[in-house]
Amino acid sequence: MMIRAYGMAMLLAITNFFPLTLAQAQTGVPVIRSFSVDQVPQLTPGTELIFRVSGSAGGTVQLDIDGVVSQLGLSETSAGNYEGAYTISMRDKFTYDSKVRATLKLGARLTTAALAQTLLTDAAYAKASAIAQPNPQISRIETRNTGALSGGHEVTFTVNGTAGGAAQVSLDGGKTAIPLVEERSGRYSGSYTIKSRDQFSDVTQALVSLTMADKTTRATKNLANGAVVPVALVEPPPPPACEGCGVVASVNKVKVKGKPNFLGAIAGGVAGAALGNQVGKGDGKTAATVLGAVGGAVAGREIEKRVRTDSRYDVAVTLDNGTTRTVSYEADPGFKVGAKVQFNGDLLQARQ
Repeated sequence: MMIRAYGMAMLLAITNFFPLTLAQAQTGVPVIRSFSVDQVPQLTPGTELIFRVSGSAGGTVQLDIDGVVSQLGLSETSAGNYEGAYTISMRDKFTYDSKVRATLKLGARLTTAALAQTLLTDAAYAKASAIAQPNPQISRIETRNTGALSGGHEVTFTVNGTAGGAAQVSLDGGKTAIPLVEERSGRYSGSYTIKSRDQFSDVTQALVSLTMADKTTRATKNLANGAVVPVALVEPPPPPACEGCGVVASVNKVKVKGKPNFLGAIAGGVAGAALGNQVGKGDGKTAATVLGAVGGAVAGREIEKRVRTDSRYDVAVTLDNGTTRTVSYEADPGFKVGAKVQFNGDLLQARQ
């Protein structure tokens, strides 16, 4: 009896232990082990974003996405693995650097993790961030020299501006390029030893360029000692696209059969009639004359076509937009391969 009573007590203890363990598991601190997205090349309406979260099992996962008003819930596809998709709509306001946060709730407790990836692919993100980034700024240019601006003396340049760029100084219209080193954040410096052939003076202009990503700011200062607050040079707008512009890709001379005129037919007919007149007697002679005239005319036209062989010139042009257009001439138009040309309607013209 004592053994039976002891066994029942143990059974009750074990039965009471499992619900307690399950409750503790459900109310323990949840964990997000990984959070990822299938990156996309563009964030346009209709694009689908697929998110995945791995963490504590048995919970619920909600995503907060910058530019989206409502939350996105993920489904638990297997123990501890959650997945969901969101299709970008017209009303969403995504940016290239929109942030995403995941919240995993387990019982009364929750944990949050930020998406370390960007929604865009690396290449698309780099392009978008370069476009969004403002132009670099040059706030100060200082020049110092060790004496006269003659051979053997040294000129030093110090430029202050946006940090993290690439700076250089150009002299002589770009013939001499002097790279500057960012010695500390936003401060670039470099030096140049003047050659005896250089023709520098205090009024010689130094062109300073500061580049970040694909954006460049330029400013100038003369070589006289001292510092200035420069005015950035305004880049001229790119020239408008040239419609119908291109380059001659090939010029091919093509032989074509000539178009006969009536002279060959007449000459052939006369010759055929004369020959037919020598054949037969009476009505037969007349018939031979007629047949000879007809056959001679046909033969005369064919001979003339073979003798009068013409040529045409096919000029193929590769246009600036990547397409190819071909125009034919009866005589050599004089265009050479590599020549710059432009279509004016159907007329092909040379351009500078």
